[in-house]
Amino acid sequence: MAVIGWGKPKIYIKDLDASAPKWEELPTPVEDSTQLETTKGDKQEAKIEGGENEDVKYGKNTYALTFNIRAAKGRKRPILDEDGVVAHNYAIALQPEDKEVQGFCMEKSTVSVEDTFSATDGGVWIYTFDALKSSPDKKQIQWGKIIVTESAGNISKIECDPEDTTGDEDKFEIAPNPGVGG
Repeated sequence: MAVIGWGKPKIYIKDLDASAPKWEELPTPVEDSTQLETTKGDKQEAKIEGGENEDVKYGKNTYALTFNIRAAKGRKRPILDEDGVVAHNYAIALQPEDKEVQGFCMEKSTVSVEDTFSATDGGVWIYTFDALKSSPDKKQIQWGKIIVTESAGNISKIECDPEDTTGDEDKFEIAPNPGVGG
């Protein structure tokens, strides 16, 4: 199998503002469209006479996951929007083609969508998930093995097992429903 997380990923989303939130798998994105973009945090410099830095401080990075889904025959929009604006927040998890390789999750994100068309691809929805801080003790984005548990054809939970330690002591359920798991 692979050593790195390339290839055809599986992408799972969960509407955090739905009355009964549940995970669902998105259609396979258009080839080479899935990309995690990092915007480096603002740089603050403390200058002294002569122009040298006495100190430098960086703000935290921000993250956006972008991918394209074709508007194919019989396919419905995976996320409802009004002129590109999505009213609900979503959790999202990306599992690489090789499930043993690290993927990542955003436990809370704001979503936007752009409608495009070209003669090459036809109609395409470009989805962007901007990571939000879900709680004070959580990172905006978490890397680790993405574990999907299915029961009777439905996804019952998705977990992330960070690779920065050994064992399962740091494994957590991604965006558990209130009063369930965690």
